[in-house]
Amino acid sequence: MRLLLLAAAASALSACETMQESWDRTWSPPPSAAAGDTTEPPRETATTIQIAPNARQQLLEMERELAAAAQERGLGAAIAEVIDPVDGFVIRPGATYEGAAAVQSGLAAAANRPIFWQPDKIFVSAAGDMGVTSGRYVQVVQGSEAIQGRYLIVWRRDAMGQWKALSETRTADPPSAPTVTTAAPRRRR
Repeated sequence: MRLLLLAAAASALSACETMQESWDRTWSPPPSAAAGDTTEPPRETATTIQIAPNARQQLLEMERELAAAAQERGLGAAIAEVIDPVDGFVIRPGATYEGAAAVQSGLAAAANRPIFWQPDKIFVSAAGDMGVTSGRYVQVVQGSEAIQGRYLIVWRRDAMGQWKALSETRTADPPSAPTVTTAAPRRRR
């Protein structure tokens, strides 16, 4: 029995080691034979495209820096620093802010509210020039229940190779239903 458990554990660990390899690959179909070509069609082979090895790590670091800047200078100022100056925009319920100045002024109301977030998904294009981060956030509002929800940031490398945010949006969770308690009926004696 011990040998069986040991074999199962070893198999699971070896699968985990190869899991990252499968995340870093993008498969493309083999090229099709040219019209009129009478030679044997090419055999199916997989082409591996390597993603920039540290692109995911770079986006994770950008998220950490952005979260720290939001604590120091407020969410609007932090996002305004990383938003793409030409194509960047932020979406909020009922409003879209385009460009760094509009983002900073549009999100100014949230500046004095502490906000915390953590990415739980990071996707990077095969070329390593675009990425998406998504996760949960909590924004503290004094005198009220904290706002919780999900956020999504679309990233793109600029001409200098720096990551810039193309779009940022946050969607609050629906309000929780009020808890209704009812007294249990009393038994008659």
